[in-house]
Amino acid sequence: MKVALFGAGLIGRERLAAIEKLRARGGDVEICGVYDPYAANLQNGFSDIDALLACNPDWVIVATPHDVAPQLCVRALRGGFKVLVEKPLGRDLEEAERIFNAATRPDQLWAGFNYRFYPGIAVAIADATRGTFGPLVSVNMTLGHGCDPNILKTWKLDPVRAGGGCLIDPGVHLLDLCKLISRNPLTVSGGYSWNGFWKTGVEEECRLLLDAGGFPINLEISIVRWRSVFRLEIHGQDGYGIVTGRNRSYGKQTYVRGRRWGWQSGVSQAESEERVLESPGEDVFADEMDSLFFGAKHPLPACSGAEALETMRLLERCRERVLAAAAAV
Repeated sequence: MKVALFGAGLIGRERLAAIEKLRARGGDVEICGVYDPYAANLQNGFSDIDALLACNPDWVIVATPHDVAPQLCVRALRGGFKVLVEKPLGRDLEEAERIFNAATRPDQLWAGFNYRFYPGIAVAIADATRGTFGPLVSVNMTLGHGCDPNILKTWKLDPVRAGGGCLIDPGVHLLDLCKLISRNPLTVSGGYSWNGFWKTGVEEECRLLLDAGGFPINLEISIVRWRSVFRLEIHGQDGYGIVTGRNRSYGKQTYVRGRRWGWQSGVSQAESEERVLESPGEDVFADEMDSLFFGAKHPLPACSGAEALETMRLLERCRERVLAAAAAV
């Protein structure tokens, strides 16, 4: 299995480390080259895209800034290569459709929504869809971090290069999870945003209320949280599941399940709960590629290009709601 990598920044390095993990698992995979004009002294570095694609890789991974990714994806897809592009699928729906339409086969385009491969998230969503908690009552998700103090020197908060703020990154991860949890089309019922700290014109704090056709999903997304937080709560008529943490500054990921009125059978609420798993959450990139490259089984599948496009359509509806709320103030 030969892989070409476009982009050797933070996420590109994560992909390189993940490939080494796959090799340690016995996977027959190698990097045939890396293209990044801004990175010096790259092992297997290429200064020319065509020369790298001439190596005929089995997969092309695009891990570049949001404004660069679309043209690289289209180039690789039109060349007939399989592409795994880091989320989001473009900065807006128009770019997403251009990338999607460049693929000539249904199995050619995939998007890197690696939250699907966090163990706690994957098992909790699988529990919800198989009815472990009974009919769902509500879902709440919180994702927040404070960014690096030097982030203004990067592209991350540039309205044009990034395509937006916390709603598109990291918020698009939560929108992808919403679609997995809901069996019904999602309606955006409410939205609100705030942008008073970094002040680059992008949303820094965002609230969204989605109607999942029978239960609400409440999202809280932020890039002005000075303590990193991830929390997923799934509440049903028969019980609930709570996932906390992600990895690193977010802490280990834990997943606990509880029963309706479970506190009656325990000394305390916490003691009545079942700790399903705890994970350092360090293998999501490797597990995602293991699923795509070698067909490894996982509770949730990798995100197809068609699914990523639907998530971008949901993102556009969220943006419209947030802008409408701001205009009404």
